[in-house]
Amino acid sequence: MDNYKITNLLFEELITFDLEANTYEEVIKKIGNDAHKKGYVKSGFANAVLKREKLYPTALPTNVLKVAIPHPIERDTVEKSAIIVTKLKHPVDFVLMGSENELVPVEIVFTLAVNGGQHQLHILQDLVSMFSDEGAMEKIKSANSAPQMMHTLIDLLS
Repeated sequence: MDNYKITNLLFEELITFDLEANTYEEVIKKIGNDAHKKGYVKSGFANAVLKREKLYPTALPTNVLKVAIPHPIERDTVEKSAIIVTKLKHPVDFVLMGSENELVPVEIVFTLAVNGGQHQLHILQDLVSMFSDEGAMEKIKSANSAPQMMHTLIDLLS
């Protein structure tokens, strides 16, 4: 934990734009399949994320850009720890964190594929802090390529 750096979990190949989906389940399945093909997660990752999302929703009605932070209930589905960043082509309804059925039209998804509960807690705290900063969210919103998003997130999270 001494050398923990959230920026070490960012990979340009896991930053995507214009993902098309109609439901949050479809979003999570597409993200999971892509991360699995790239060797970051095991085949059961998306199902573990969906299982947790149904029990403990992760959408945040943040200003500027609505966000979801899905992550798996079982951490043994992760091969290599990473934060998967996905901008959606159109907002997709996710359930509001702490509610049972209030919907948030999410525009960007930060999927956590992380081994270790302690790391995950720190990552969630760092991300939520960034999401509550409107200036940071404006920068994230204006990023329109994987290299630009990578650079933006490294600057904001360092």
